[in-house]
Amino acid sequence: VEQPDIICITESWLNSRTPSSLLIGNLPYTVVRRDRTRSRGGGTLLIIRDHFHFSVVQSVNDDIECLSVDLLTSSSLFIRLCIVYRPPSYSNPQTESLTDSLSDLIATSPYPVVFIGDFNSDNITSPISPIDKTLDSFVSSSGLSHLIRSPTRNNRCIDWLLTSDISCISDPIVIPAFPSSDHSGISFSIDYHCLPTPQSLVRDYARANYEDLTTYLHSFDWYDLFCSSPNSNDMYNVFTSVVHNGIDQFVPYHCPKPKIASYPSHIQNLINHRNILFAKINIPSVRSQYEQCSRDLLSKIKKWNQFCEKKKIKRTKDLYRHIRSLTKTKSIVPKELISSSGCAVTGISNITNLLATQFASYFTLDDGCIPTIPSLPLPPFLSNVSFLPTDVFKALKHLSPSCSTGYDNIPQIIFRNCASAIALPLFQAALNAIHEWTVANQLSLSESKCTHLHIGRSPIPSYHINNVALSQKSENAPQRDLGLQVVPSLLRTASIDTRISKAQTALFIMLRAVSINCADILLKCFQTYVLPHLEFASPFWNPYVKKHCERLEKVQQQFTRILFYRCFPSPSYPIGLPSYPQRLSHLGLQALFERPLRDRTNTFGVHIECTRSTPRFHCFPRRVAMLLNTLPPYIHRSPSMNVYKSRL
Repeated sequence: VEQPDIICITESWLNSRTPSSLLIGNLPYTVVRRDRTRSRGGGTLLIIRDHFHFSVVQSVNDDIECLSVDLLTSSSLFIRLCIVYRPPSYSNPQTESLTDSLSDLIATSPYPVVFIGDFNSDNITSPISPIDKTLDSFVSSSGLSHLIRSPTRNNRCIDWLLTSDISCISDPIVIPAFPSSDHSGISFSIDYHCLPTPQSLVRDYARANYEDLTTYLHSFDWYDLFCSSPNSNDMYNVFTSVVHNGIDQFVPYHCPKPKIASYPSHIQNLINHRNILFAKINIPSVRSQYEQCSRDLLSKIKKWNQFCEKKKIKRTKDLYRHIRSLTKTKSIVPKELISSSGCAVTGISNITNLLATQFASYFTLDDGCIPTIPSLPLPPFLSNVSFLPTDVFKALKHLSPSCSTGYDNIPQIIFRNCASAIALPLFQAALNAIHEWTVANQLSLSESKCTHLHIGRSPIPSYHINNVALSQKSENAPQRDLGLQVVPSLLRTASIDTRISKAQTALFIMLRAVSINCADILLKCFQTYVLPHLEFASPFWNPYVKKHCERLEKVQQQFTRILFYRCFPSPSYPIGLPSYPQRLSHLGLQALFERPLRDRTNTFGVHIECTRSTPRFHCFPRRVAMLLNTLPPYIHRSPSMNVYKSRL
């Protein structure tokens, strides 16, 4: 299967430190995960095309590793797809709990249900164990059908494909596994016409006729069009309808190229050869050839990915763009929401209205009371604000030529290239909006969300706002203030723990995102994505305890060790691995404990003030600066005054 629509994976081994964007990058897929939280390993993963409509089914039992989604069909029906992983260490009571949860998924769905995953139970051998009898009893009593009866791992069939309706599944076959997996894959097709095709044509704004579009917009009398609009929203709707009509006439369509690129011919030939060997895998002599071919394929794919990545990141800007595509969370517009009455809401406009209603329910209604403010008398009107159509024109011309559309479905490139024709109607619509904005809006303070932090040993006073007592956190509970963790004792442990956790997470993601072994690129990424976490607000939490300093230094020690293993491999490691100071000297880095010692005085001997008069040229600061410039760099980097004196 070259480009599958849905990919189901068990034993994903993912955790909260691995973002979903690292798995798919900028590919047109959406990731749905259910990670194991209590220990390592396990987990289920679903990768589905962006244009599919689905909703995630909430699990009743959090101890069961099962991920379920309902796929929406074209006839407003659903197919429930469930990915199941049953660890081999499951006891009989745990297996019964699993079957109970799967039975609940069947009972709550009036539509066909499909189970796929690793059950770690062989359904083609006999006799069966008591645990296998529990699973077999669940399959027979639930009216499910086995669609896979071929071995999926060695000579055992432990990966199952079950369904309650055989007519919805076709072509179930066992396919070769991923090169890094020891389980064979399962491929099948869903016969329901439920999976909508993606949009094949998109607007080509690069080949638009902007001259004719501008002439078309100039032909309208905007004042006459706006006369029948009672408010700014209706006025802007009239404006957007005219612009959309112009886009339909003067902006052509084009068919975009697929984002998924294919492998080169030598890798495709190796894949075809591996598929031929997989068809004869039951022969003992062929199995060893298949395993060797899988290892070769994995090595070739890794080298090809590194080659493609090296071409992408030749420039620094491309490097940051590439890493951002792998680390930035993909924004997903929800295709379905559940209202308070339990009804499913679909469509962009309906979802928007539902969210607006929900947000408005938390707002404070205007009671008509205007508070008295004891201050100087204010004028009855605002001072004049210069707001001209030319200002709107300049603002439109400064927009970036982006082709992505906003909430009004008009890209910025239209506003920029047609600014002369659009500036006047936008100016008039903005005037109406400003007039509506001038109506006074009262904002209330939410007393229930206010807390206070007491520092010191004095008695804790009681604070009130509008006769509402403010809540107080427990003695050791940290308060978050501008990204910092503050505790009543003012100890820095909480802030340092947060900084280390964020830095290690960024380091882990950065090393996973960059696959090429280039020391310069890894160093640049470390200084860009990891060090800022260790330096954020450091004047507040700067460590002075030795154990805190060592914990912070351990992050950089770990990075330099991994970098040497990746970029400077040697069979003598770990015994022959250079020490941490030697690695810092080789990479041109400074130890983290030295960074706080560098202040403005360190640059005193670097910059020499230019003078024109002879007395100022021979003044004391000028002579000291000249002497400091003659000192070797290792003296300037002295960690303390005693070391500085001894080296001097």
